[in-house]
Amino acid sequence: MNGNVMFEVKDLCKSFGELQVLKGLNETFYKGDVAAVIGPSGSGKSTFIRCLNLLEQPTSGSIFFEGTDITAKGFDVNKHRQKVGMVFQNPDNQIVASVVEEDVAFGPENLGVPPAEIRQRVDTALHMVGMYDLREHSPHLLSGGQKQRVAIAGIIAMMPRCIVLDEATAMLDPRGREQVMQTIHHLNKNM
Repeated sequence: MNGNVMFEVKDLCKSFGELQVLKGLNETFYKGDVAAVIGPSGSGKSTFIRCLNLLEQPTSGSIFFEGTDITAKGFDVNKHRQKVGMVFQNPDNQIVASVVEEDVAFGPENLGVPPAEIRQRVDTALHMVGMYDLREHSPHLLSGGQKQRVAIAGIIAMMPRCIVLDEATAMLDPRGREQVMQTIHHLNKNM
């Protein structure tokens, strides 16, 4: 396997009862790629993305992350999720604290990161997404684009190897979409 391969998907299938959502999907994603999965509503995009983070277990097939079969029996799902951060379509489903900087600190705290390092990670992540000046605000009072950038900062603070976004701009107005896309491109160049 090429050393620049992040994900390699082989013959991936996913069914929910009788409904087969993914059938024989094959794809390779390389380090540094910004890739988009495009298709109509109900075509399996979110299911596929959720399989990459193991929020959904494939029915059959394999997914390799940096050469390791993450679909193998006994694989440590929690360690994988530390390496592959996931940002959901609705940031309200991801925000857990009443203050922006506390929300961004939540993930690193759960990983057991020392407090001084958490402070540094939170500040760095908030600067990266352009939300540092709002660090003491309530995330629930922010715009949709700002909330999504807080959700992205929370993932950045966990220092994953890659970030997977599931329709992270779908619920945003044009300005919010632009802010989030600028953040994604900035992260891709600077992480």
